[in-house]
Amino acid sequence: MRKSSCVLLAALLSTACGVTSTGVQDGGPPPVISPKAAVATVYLLRDGKLEPSSVAVASHSMDNVMAALFEAGARSTSGLTTELTGLTWQTSQLTRFGTVRNDPDNADGFRLSLFVGGGRPITKKAQAQMTCTAMRQRQDIWAVTITRTDATGPVSYGEHTCREFWHLAAPGRQLPR
Repeated sequence: MRKSSCVLLAALLSTACGVTSTGVQDGGPPPVISPKAAVATVYLLRDGKLEPSSVAVASHSMDNVMAALFEAGARSTSGLTTELTGLTWQTSQLTRFGTVRNDPDNADGFRLSLFVGGGRPITKKAQAQMTCTAMRQRQDIWAVTITRTDATGPVSYGEHTCREFWHLAAPGRQLPR
């Protein structure tokens, strides 16, 4: 009785699901992730005037774009220069600006705080490079604050918009608002 119960149980278990095996089937090649190159526009200097330049970025996050701006000036070979030499990119922080601007199509905006390291002051042209690059990336950034940190602590360079640097635009170029 016991032996026949084991045989019956084994037979039931082998056919219990009702699905027959189909064998191995080829599903094609495995999926491959192909990252697309991201490109951003940053502002470098040509003869002391702001000139847009396309650079490769890891992503369109503000930290990656700003890091690319700082690197682009150091390696540019097309006659473009930078005022960011001797400064290092640290990080950014985006905070809500509020509804203080009379713009019915865009009631809320953001303030972007940029943090830079270095032992030398940040020139107006360097401030322009950072501010206009940031405002070019996102239309909802209404103001950019810049802070430099060094061994003595943080130094604020105030709040800026790209508009205050329009006089630094290269001939025939229009800077963000």
